[in-house]
Amino acid sequence: MRAPLRLCLVLLFAATPSRAAAASLAGDNVIVVDFDTLRADALENPRGLTPNLDALAARSFRFTTAVAQAPWTLPSTMSFFTSLYPHQHGVLNKYAVFSEDRKELARLPSRFSTMAEVFRRSGYATAGFTGDAGVGSEFGFGRGFDVYFDSVSFGGFDTTFPLALNWLKDHSDRKFFLFIHGYDVHGQFPLPAGFRSRFADPAYRGPFTGAESEFLDLRMKTIKGEPISISTGDARFWRDRYDEQTLRADERFGRFWKEFGALAVSSRTVVVIMGDHGEQFGEHGGFDHGMTLYDELLRVPLIIGVPGAAPERIDAQVRLIDVLPTLVDWLGLSADSQTRRQMQGASLVPLTRGRPLALDAFAETSFLLQTEKCALRTSDGWKLVYDFETLDSELYDLRRDPGEKRDLRRERLDVAKTLAERLLRWNAARAPD
Repeated sequence: MRAPLRLCLVLLFAATPSRAAAASLAGDNVIVVDFDTLRADALENPRGLTPNLDALAARSFRFTTAVAQAPWTLPSTMSFFTSLYPHQHGVLNKYAVFSEDRKELARLPSRFSTMAEVFRRSGYATAGFTGDAGVGSEFGFGRGFDVYFDSVSFGGFDTTFPLALNWLKDHSDRKFFLFIHGYDVHGQFPLPAGFRSRFADPAYRGPFTGAESEFLDLRMKTIKGEPISISTGDARFWRDRYDEQTLRADERFGRFWKEFGALAVSSRTVVVIMGDHGEQFGEHGGFDHGMTLYDELLRVPLIIGVPGAAPERIDAQVRLIDVLPTLVDWLGLSADSQTRRQMQGASLVPLTRGRPLALDAFAETSFLLQTEKCALRTSDGWKLVYDFETLDSELYDLRRDPGEKRDLRRERLDVAKTLAERLLRWNAARAPD
């Protein structure tokens, strides 16, 4: 195989919200909460899956078109942490080298700074409480953290929120950066015996029970390119299961947020809630995540709010790589010239002040070395997906076809050619020295 291509939410506790208030946040605390595998359409869902997140979003900057840089946890979250694209930070898969004779884990090169390192250099206490697996410290995620918990594989918020609250109570005398992560809506999150979604159709008589083994079987078939042969009812069953998990994750968040709100530090804390990628339920013939670059996998929740700022819905396209430079900008963090050159994202502060930004979004995947694709999602609604193995591409006009059902590559060769050339130039861009 050739070398691969390569919600945030903030609730304010200040009394008089204003756009200008967001300009001075030096010394504020920061909490990032990562809902692993949370799709963008989970928020404001007609089923009411996320009442706690929706309530926070209503008092925050909510970015409705946020794009992940990879369709699975490891490369996507590393891009979030570094503001680098996956082919630049190099953590595209679990293994950098994988053969019968040699297996070498991928690890972030030491020359790159992580979000936690930027905060620690700026005098913050730092802690991370995670569900391990794709955010394990062995890949470099633990760098810059005074404390980094990754002892429960595919762990959820039922573990990480209580640990985070205990840490917060012990560190309320210092400004802090806190990262909290949970796999609660992931297909491999361990579910209690007899688990059943309250959304499940009682008339469903399909072959699935929702067991993890069934999920893994569908996942492996997708990875191998085998037809998964699930009916519309089967796909609905799995989405019902996911929706139940989402609701339970939101309930856990609500309990955490209530306790956090009782702490004095809450009035000077920026809270970032994000999703790292989405999930597929038969759309485009796939299941799970990692293998494709369609929007059901790339569009994620991203809501940014800051103390004292008025809430606003922002529909302009943004990227997860934009969060680190935004926090550096807002909080005046100590980022040296090398770190500033490293960051490929843009500060979103201008958008929060009513100024336009046209940000094109690139994404890529070489998931388990079974595929090699990249995509460009332009700020004006075009999307090109390129497959480096088949040398084929797909072109969509997302303004008229948000479900990516009609491939326009042959009809709009001019657009496809222009975007393909841009993709190749982007892929050739190495990380800054």
